[in-house]
Amino acid sequence: MMKASRPTILILTTHIGGGHLNLAQALKDMLETRYEVVIVDPQPKGVEHFYTLVSRHLLKFLDWQFTFVDNETISLWVHRTLALLNCERLLSIMEHIQPQLVITTHALLSYATARANERRRKRVPLIFQLTDLERLHMPWFTEKQAGAYLAPTREIFSQALTQGIDKSQLHLTGRLVRRQFLEASSSMRSETLSALNFDPGIFTLFLQGGAKGSARVDRVIEVLLSTGMPIQIILAAGNNKSMASRYTGVKQVRVLPFIETIAPYMAAADVIAGKAGASFISEAFILEKPFIVTTFLPGQETPNLHFIERHNLGWVCLETTAQKELFTRIAGNPGVIAEKLDAIQAYKTWNMQANQDICPIIDRLLSREGMSAVSQK
Repeated sequence: MMKASRPTILILTTHIGGGHLNLAQALKDMLETRYEVVIVDPQPKGVEHFYTLVSRHLLKFLDWQFTFVDNETISLWVHRTLALLNCERLLSIMEHIQPQLVITTHALLSYATARANERRRKRVPLIFQLTDLERLHMPWFTEKQAGAYLAPTREIFSQALTQGIDKSQLHLTGRLVRRQFLEASSSMRSETLSALNFDPGIFTLFLQGGAKGSARVDRVIEVLLSTGMPIQIILAAGNNKSMASRYTGVKQVRVLPFIETIAPYMAAADVIAGKAGASFISEAFILEKPFIVTTFLPGQETPNLHFIERHNLGWVCLETTAQKELFTRIAGNPGVIAEKLDAIQAYKTWNMQANQDICPIIDRLLSREGMSAVSQK
């Protein structure tokens, strides 16, 4: 008997901020053993450039626009405008790829994707992969007729119910991370640090430079170097060449350019610090590393600070004086980090168990279309 072709899943995402793309890749890593998975960013390149500009230089504007759109009426107006602009492009992508199921990882793609799907001769199930940890932006809840909403945390699950998402469509599935974070191990610490010409016996901090340059790392590095403690810093500078040039050659700093496989370097650190993005926080707790929030995007990431504190996953430390005190304390006393580990491990265990519900949900939606991956042998 001829083997049936595997169902195709289209994941619509965006390069804005990096976290949405990381989540799309995490979904692909989980699903590609069972389905054909295609990731597409349908937005014009100018959208990414605009976000980079705003996140680097116009944080007050970013906060203002987030707050302005964070209500039901304005969200609907924005979605209808975006649908007019993007529906044809989305329809063209769907007709070209011919997926049996579509997932989106960005709120501003959700409504337009639903409208494009309605225009197809044969509609397919839609899944909205909800993103943040503590609270979602209201545009996620404008479209209430998706086949499934995947909530990454209990907090987001509760918010979605409050916003009118039917409980039969809502699933608590935890926050996915890319496969490399599931495979990375602290047992490779000595090898990884030695390759950087670092001493495995010295306290090491992984610091996110910010893919779009918005992590405000100069102040943090200055504080770290001023403690007088033996500290090593792995700085993920990404594509920020000016940041990389500033710290290349600094004795206690090793600069990483953009690399696809970043997990081993994070796993080699004692703690992870940087901007309070949902993906970055989730990668830290999967690696069982405490997370130190040193900065955040106003509005969008503000609720994540409460999430970290509620679940005891690390520290929120935004001011210079407090940062110096904390860095000095944890560098000199390993017990401070150890106090966080039980809570981190417990949350990781719950999260990974919740992740196991994702494939059965997709199978059920596909089976209604007669395309269940379960039947493929």
